[in-house]
Amino acid sequence: MLEKLAKGQLIVGDRAPLNVYARSGVVLLTKGSPVESEQQVQALLAQGYINPKERTIVRQDETDFKRHRYSRNVNPFLELESLYEELRLAFDEVEKHTSGKGFERRIRDICETLMFLANKQPDALLGAAHWPREIPSWLDHPMRCAVILAVVARPLQASKEKLTSALAATLTANLGMLQLQEKLNKQQTPLTEEQKEAIHNHPERSLLLLELMGVEDSIWLRAVAQHHERLDGSGYPEGLKGKAITNTARLVALADSYAALTAPREYRPLLTPRQAMKQMLGEDSQLLDARLGKVFLSQLGIYPPGTPVQLKNGDQAVVVEKGSAIHAPICAGIRAATGQIYMHPPRRDTSDPELMIKKILSKDILKPLQPFLFWRIKVSNAIAE
Repeated sequence: MLEKLAKGQLIVGDRAPLNVYARSGVVLLTKGSPVESEQQVQALLAQGYINPKERTIVRQDETDFKRHRYSRNVNPFLELESLYEELRLAFDEVEKHTSGKGFERRIRDICETLMFLANKQPDALLGAAHWPREIPSWLDHPMRCAVILAVVARPLQASKEKLTSALAATLTANLGMLQLQEKLNKQQTPLTEEQKEAIHNHPERSLLLLELMGVEDSIWLRAVAQHHERLDGSGYPEGLKGKAITNTARLVALADSYAALTAPREYRPLLTPRQAMKQMLGEDSQLLDARLGKVFLSQLGIYPPGTPVQLKNGDQAVVVEKGSAIHAPICAGIRAATGQIYMHPPRRDTSDPELMIKKILSKDILKPLQPFLFWRIKVSNAIAE
């Protein structure tokens, strides 16, 4: 039974210890979400309820990544928030030069969680990775790369060990330029010679940092070292060609390129997923692995989950899963042509000529929305205690 939210249960700057519901049972704020302002708190106090039987969030020892046993109702949107924090803590260990196996264990635990989520809720996981959020790019980019690869790699039937190594490589490929990455994403002036050198050397620096942190996995290390090599020899830092570049490095390169091309940058217009795919598989097909690129396209589609679109019937909608063709996904309605917001997002099959996608919309329309509602994910009982 729901109880009225009480004053003091939400603190600005902290994370919500419980899900906050409307009287109808609709979730207004998910457990673990940041409480951003006093105005938000007052609005939730006016209409919010909690389930006192739900377990509250308790801060855990930062040196120990808690392993959960999941029930059938998995919420990738909540899980991804926790994984971002774990990745930040892993990067902090590198910054502080913490010795021991804590860093590698934390990275591998993140990878295992992503593989589990990709198996249980692949479309929702992709939606979570594409959903707009206020996270620095040095943290967001590697996580988006890993999510994309976790979903895309499923039909490749790679062993768990090799896939874990590939995901670990995507998370740590830019370890050698974390501080520079955020600056470059906001920079509008040409690169300095010092910056060019840092970019060229970052695979080798990332490799060195991983070795200093005790990583000995050769598949992981080689993928990091080679993720900017290109099939025609035009890549860096070694200028490797063709078969000299491992398959794992080719997968990491595709995930890295896609995530970079579809992320906002100050120095260039934002590319849509469709434009990114065209650039990766068109003019750059001689640089990246075209065969693996086709696997990416088949799994992501032209409009990946989490892409906001306008349909022919005037609906604003968000892509939630693959459809019968890569250009015709299944969407969930956000707003009707009349301006009415859908309380229960209807499914829209865009293979229907009357519901075909007309254009991609700005992700800004997604920011005030609760994302998991569009995937019909139950928040309660997501984690089996």
